[in-house]
Amino acid sequence: MQTITTPNDPSSEIKITAPNYSELTHLRPIILNALQTINETYIDNHNIPCFMLPSSGKEITLTPVFYHAAFEAYKDKQVSYTPSAEVQVPRANGFGRLDLALINKKYIELCELKGARVKLHGPASNVIKKIESKLNSAKEQLNSINVKKLAKETALRLEKTAIVSLNLMTPEETTEYNNRFALEQLLSKVKESYPYALRASLLYKLRHQINRTSSKDKGEYTVGMLVIALRV
Repeated sequence: MQTITTPNDPSSEIKITAPNYSELTHLRPIILNALQTINETYIDNHNIPCFMLPSSGKEITLTPVFYHAAFEAYKDKQVSYTPSAEVQVPRANGFGRLDLALINKKYIELCELKGARVKLHGPASNVIKKIESKLNSAKEQLNSINVKKLAKETALRLEKTAIVSLNLMTPEETTEYNNRFALEQLLSKVKESYPYALRASLLYKLRHQINRTSSKDKGEYTVGMLVIALRV
């Protein structure tokens, strides 16, 4: 497991891990960059309203964050593939959009990004069900791509990957210690359910509300994120 403490905020912590035999270790730099971007946007810019943070929007906000993360990794020579976002791909009934494509000399990684909110202190089984639901949704979209038609356009191998990002929600009264402990327990359960996945987590120094009308009325705050990447 790789644990990173951000330079501007020693109490914010990112953990990222994947088994040695995982096919997705090459995604580490992208996911790390994405979590650092989300974290530093909040920590370094206290005047940004909560509802404008990258972590507060709906699923569509994930694509620019991950594209930016992939481009930064490419620019810094951390990865050997170039990113492309909102790609037009052939599907069974015409054409559709793919969230992210990562292209190197041997293959093209076709990525669908999914997002959701989960209760950090709720049953881990509910979180696993949410992950499974989002993975199935991504898998359905990826499998609807007309791979045969796409393969005629390139000699590169085509791979399909789902990336699920979860906002971790907690009640207002929870403590940082309790949140850390709950996240460790949750990561352990996620590892059991998805041993081949790349798994990453981020705990913010300061919790914040997302989508003011919904989280504020419920007395909920987001304290971090959990990301799962899996070949499908």
